[in-house]
Amino acid sequence: MREALPEFARAALVIGLTLVALAALDWRFLLGALLAVPIQVVTARWFLRRSGPLYDAERIAGGAQQQQQQLLDTAAGVGTVRAFRLTEDHLDRVRARAEAVAGIGQRLVVLQTRFFGRLNAGEVLGLCGVLVAGFVLVGNGSTTIGTASAAALYFINLFTPINIMLFQLDAAQSAVAGLRRIVGVAEIDPPAPPADPAVPADARVRVRGLTHSYVDGHPALSGVDLDLAPGARVALVGTSGAGKSTLAKLVAGMHTPDAGVVEIGGVPLERIDRRGGRPPVVLVTQEVHVFAGPLAEDLRLARPDATDDELRAALATVGATPWVDRLPDGLDTVVGDSGHALSVVQSQQLALARMVLADPPVVILDEATAEAGSAGAAELERAADAALAGRTAVVVAHRLSQVADADHVLVLDAGRTAESGTHAELVASGGRFAALWQAWTGLRGRPVAGGDR
Repeated sequence: MREALPEFARAALVIGLTLVALAALDWRFLLGALLAVPIQVVTARWFLRRSGPLYDAERIAGGAQQQQQQLLDTAAGVGTVRAFRLTEDHLDRVRARAEAVAGIGQRLVVLQTRFFGRLNAGEVLGLCGVLVAGFVLVGNGSTTIGTASAAALYFINLFTPINIMLFQLDAAQSAVAGLRRIVGVAEIDPPAPPADPAVPADARVRVRGLTHSYVDGHPALSGVDLDLAPGARVALVGTSGAGKSTLAKLVAGMHTPDAGVVEIGGVPLERIDRRGGRPPVVLVTQEVHVFAGPLAEDLRLARPDATDDELRAALATVGATPWVDRLPDGLDTVVGDSGHALSVVQSQQLALARMVLADPPVVILDEATAEAGSAGAAELERAADAALAGRTAVVVAHRLSQVADADHVLVLDAGRTAESGTHAELVASGGRFAALWQAWTGLRGRPVAGGDR
């Protein structure tokens, strides 16, 4: 709409005026020029029939190439990939998806080349028609050589606008293929409201017999139980693949468990009506997106009716006020794409501030400070502590320093509960968590108090 439509309108105006000029010179010049039209119409219909399916296939192949960010995940987790001897498998998948995209792109280039070749044939025929008309008219004295030359030059000047108009068919096909994906998502029916909705009595979180599988026969979580009092904080600990993020997403309602139940305030999650109002639970992950636009609008995604004072209060809670005050236009500063770039720490503080504005009784932090690195970890942990104050929290811990302040620690292994208790109890027990804690702190054999870092 921004680019193709104005180009199309300009080209159509030039074509219309040129055809009027040809008719003004002599209607037979116009007749000769119109000999190109049948070829151009047939060529356009031929191209539209073949290009649409190719553009759809290109979008599908591109989506498969980006699925699970295969290339980025392989690069970021190269150590793990090599440790499990998955190098060739990952390379084969990356190669196959790249070759699929390149193959469809090559077919599109061939189709476009044939498209423009046929258009050139139409242009040659039209030019021959104008020249023949000029030869006849000059021969019988109906016009002059200068007029015939002007008619030929008029027609030659049509090549560019005609090509622009027809090339927009290619742009339109690509745009329609992209639009189908947007419409496909927009037309998905929203979740139906629960048949018997209920309001949670408080912020208590109870998980009973939770089981979930992404692939049949390979449970990611098996029979996990958890009971968290209002305002308490549990830390989920375990190696990669132990089921921490799966449990967090099930409590957040992102997945439906195969078995078991998640309750918030004594109400099963599926009975809570989430449409409008205060959300019962909010998930904050390490994958934070800064939306393009004023910072204030980015924050109001969490609460559209929030005042500027409430926005500033939320930013102050997570310690973001100092850098926000340094922005050129404060809350009105444009951030995101083509705007003011935010650091990893600032982006995560922005996400935490949105959570504060949403004001959920239950919060889940899934490695929400993992991307900050050592330099920003302490700052983000302070921000997270302030944002979680007074809320029931489930924290997926990537740093064991986050565990010491938790009221309860749940150690997962292969989707099952390996250990459960307070930080001090687990350290004193000498089990799996104690070994992890000693490896983290560098201590050997000396008991660690619950509040020690």
